[in-house]
Amino acid sequence: MYSTCTFCHASLGKNEALEHFPVGRKLAFDQAKGRLWAICEACRQWNLSPLETRWEAIEEGERLFRDTRLRVSTDQIGLARMRDGTELIRIGEPQRPEFAAWRYGDRFGTRWRRAMLWGGAGVVAIAGWPFLGKAWLGASVFGMWQLPRMVAGMANDLYYGRLVAGRFIDEQGPLYVNAAFADLSMLVTVPEHERGWGIQVPAVRGPHPVGRFAPGPPIMGDHRVTLTGANADEAARLFLPRINATGGRKQTVREAVSLLEQMGSLDALCSKFAAPLRGEGSWRLKGMSAQPTEYRLAMEMAAHEEAERRALQGELAALEAQWKEAEEIAAIADELTLPMRVSERLERLLKDR
Repeated sequence: MYSTCTFCHASLGKNEALEHFPVGRKLAFDQAKGRLWAICEACRQWNLSPLETRWEAIEEGERLFRDTRLRVSTDQIGLARMRDGTELIRIGEPQRPEFAAWRYGDRFGTRWRRAMLWGGAGVVAIAGWPFLGKAWLGASVFGMWQLPRMVAGMANDLYYGRLVAGRFIDEQGPLYVNAAFADLSMLVTVPEHERGWGIQVPAVRGPHPVGRFAPGPPIMGDHRVTLTGANADEAARLFLPRINATGGRKQTVREAVSLLEQMGSLDALCSKFAAPLRGEGSWRLKGMSAQPTEYRLAMEMAAHEEAERRALQGELAALEAQWKEAEEIAAIADELTLPMRVSERLERLLKDR
């Protein structure tokens, strides 16, 4: 039973409401399509369950939803709260805009509000000028200018510069991309590939690092590698949440949904906006992070829907691999925060059960 978010590796929590699926405090299910998601409370991502028992869990969720009185619903989507605090979202046959409002609105809105909160800190600092005078303003301006730069630099060097954002294997072997440089990924045209597009990334060639971090100092990547096919889909799924860290307002999300509705698929979106690489100077200018916000949000939606489409067509092995990797990374993170004697004691207790 997997219990960790495949996106941010945080715990999904537990519930006592669904006997066949005790994972997650917020669950969404679609009985007609056989989909069951555990929604991460930390990053608001919807984790599709690859478990064979999901049909029993979906039927149980449907029964619980109908029996509870604490629920609100439209014609196609409903929300119910169980006695233990577990929330169930029942999906009927909504149009894409209605479904997107439930699935993506909260996720992108949370990111946007977080970004605005940081921006608001600067406004508060400037507002102190009439009361504390020039000394306050000078300190505030200096702090607003220097502190983010210092924090960002330390984060890149100490964390994101070594954090592995994606692991891939192509014709030449394994490679990986550091999180600090994921936003330099570019959409490029690949005429020789049947889908016509790919994602070019600054990658490090070599064996995949064991665990969450790469050894040694931050490495941007000594190779420009063009990922195509399933690798490109996976790169979009992994990198776009980082690139879209500031999310978007409700109006921007609606525009993204409209764009996705108009284009219809990830292939259509990427083919429309992909461009050939034009020398070294275009590396930053044409990165996916330079695209309009509504386009980037539409791409993130399409990337996750494409991953789920493949999983529902029988490619559950790849989905299970993502869950297992998330569990392993979470276990490593836990090991780093617990003393060795505590870990050994926990293992002995588990064996004695």
